[in-house]
Amino acid sequence: MRWSCIPRQALTLLGLLALWGLNSVHAAPLRVVTLSNDSTEAVLALGLTPVGATRSLNGQPWYRHIASRMQGVRVVGLENAPNLELIASLQPDLILGSRQQAARLLPTLSRIAPTVLVRDSRTGWQQNFLTYSRALGQEAAGRQHLARLQQRIACLRQALQQQPLRRVSVLRFNPGQVRVYQLDSFSGELFAALGLSRPASQNQPGYGINHFSRERIAELDADLLFYFTYGARRQQSTLQYREAFMSDPAWQQLEVVRRGRVISLDDVIWNTANGVLAVAEALDQIPQLFSLPLTQGADCAAGM
Repeated sequence: MRWSCIPRQALTLLGLLALWGLNSVHAAPLRVVTLSNDSTEAVLALGLTPVGATRSLNGQPWYRHIASRMQGVRVVGLENAPNLELIASLQPDLILGSRQQAARLLPTLSRIAPTVLVRDSRTGWQQNFLTYSRALGQEAAGRQHLARLQQRIACLRQALQQQPLRRVSVLRFNPGQVRVYQLDSFSGELFAALGLSRPASQNQPGYGINHFSRERIAELDADLLFYFTYGARRQQSTLQYREAFMSDPAWQQLEVVRRGRVISLDDVIWNTANGVLAVAEALDQIPQLFSLPLTQGADCAAGM
């Protein structure tokens, strides 16, 4: 390792990630390749633009909420199948991503450029953002950006304390199955930060429950039920499964269904993107989702 070119703020990061093949970090990385959407959003949030990024899961090629900032960025494959030759041709001085997708490629990636991988891009969005900020030599700017988001969350949390509908259920319709989300998911972390409670089976550490059976539908009851729908391949089969699940008598008997408090959310913003720009988009939706008075929504708006 060439320690002389590692900024002081990166040393603690190196201590955590040295075993993952990090070699040296340029003092001010100028050519960054991102291999996960949350790392892409981190770079953009800090006012930078990656030279290359993996394609957004459901984007053309980018998610709509980041597309305008991604002009000229090269697509370097998919998150689970990045194009290593193309990445090398871009001559990056830093590669960012997630072990979840790229751990097996780390020996090769670290020969191309210093590589920083967070453990899991699906959970721990705040810590992941700070990790990326440190790697970019932008820890102070990262903390400032995070503080603004935390200020908005605190404002919305206070406003939500005055609302009667505070227990939320969260699930996703996938092809042939339902996944219910728990506290360590992206949406779970965000709703917890907003001071909202969850049904018992969702109020647990962990990412979620796959293959949630119809026999457990009664566990979904809450003041509000939010759901996402898988939006990439096999879309038709997902919609058919969703229709069948929602036609089940047990679903129809849920109090939240009978009161008309079942709400579809954007799967990208609330479940798939996992980045700080998606957090800001999600916070923008909270006043409408919870019918907050216009004045309270405005008080907690972006740029407060």
